[in-house]
Amino acid sequence: MGYMRVKKPKWLKQHPDDKISLFFDRLPSVFKNGKVVWGHIIQANSTLFEPGTNDSPGELVYSLEDSRDCAEMLPIVAHRLYSLKGTEPTNPELAPIANYLTDQYIRVFGLDVPRCVCSNLNCKISTSLFVRKHLPGSMLCQSLLPIVVLKDTPKVAAALPARYWSDELLHWWFAG
Repeated sequence: MGYMRVKKPKWLKQHPDDKISLFFDRLPSVFKNGKVVWGHIIQANSTLFEPGTNDSPGELVYSLEDSRDCAEMLPIVAHRLYSLKGTEPTNPELAPIANYLTDQYIRVFGLDVPRCVCSNLNCKISTSLFVRKHLPGSMLCQSLLPIVVLKDTPKVAAALPARYWSDELLHWWFAG
């Protein structure tokens, strides 16, 4: 199987209604037509931060805006979003996000981040599959990373494959 192709994990066969299938269906378009932006992990399986072989889903926050503030703002936004997990906010804009992050089996592709979480940057949330062969060192070393996002709906997002990372970016990644 080629470097850019991603095989569906075996666990997906046991969950044929899992909307993560959309990730696999649209991945060729993501790599062909997507926009490279900064993304920040909201949550991901902790095993991805250790050596291993299994690819796992997780949640990313990003902005499609061309803004110098993205890399600085996204960690703050991700932290605010993650703090909703396991809560029951009374704010009707936050309750669906809290429910989705708590459930971990709900998938979203381009969910708008409410302005009460981030007022100066238009952010979105997408479920992604972290493909180890596309990550430098085959694992997550940082929570901020370059991603490729399909600009059209659904906004499927994937880590930018490591072979396209600059030497400077790779050095930063491993320094984490």
